[in-house]
Amino acid sequence: MSHYHAVVWIDHQKATAWHFTPTEQSNSVVHAREQHQRVHSRKSAHGGHKSPADHGFFDEVAHALEGAHEILVMGPAQTKQEFAAYLKEKHPQLGRAIVGVESADHPTDAEVLAYARRHFTAIDRMFSPSA
Repeated sequence: MSHYHAVVWIDHQKATAWHFTPTEQSNSVVHAREQHQRVHSRKSAHGGHKSPADHGFFDEVAHALEGAHEILVMGPAQTKQEFAAYLKEKHPQLGRAIVGVESADHPTDAEVLAYARRHFTAIDRMFSPSA
């Protein structure tokens, strides 16, 4: 099932993508091929730990978002920005659909959906012809 709006919560290990309306939703869960052990595998240029993005994982998450016209990307740390940049480069139609990238540590599924519904309601009001 695909709807106009979608939200994805993503970190380096897992992503959950929802397609939703105000009253219904469907979701897909995608797990990274390489798990948490790789996260601290090499030093980044700034001296902290950084692991390269898992492009296979990002492609699977992109597939889960197919059909969405507006996408909100949520998650902790840098993975959400890396994923948004990856979509813009490798999946430009989905990249153009991104309407926001928000920080969120580890909310429940219900919290993610509630936040996304409020977010898209506000966006829809801003751009409605009667506004």
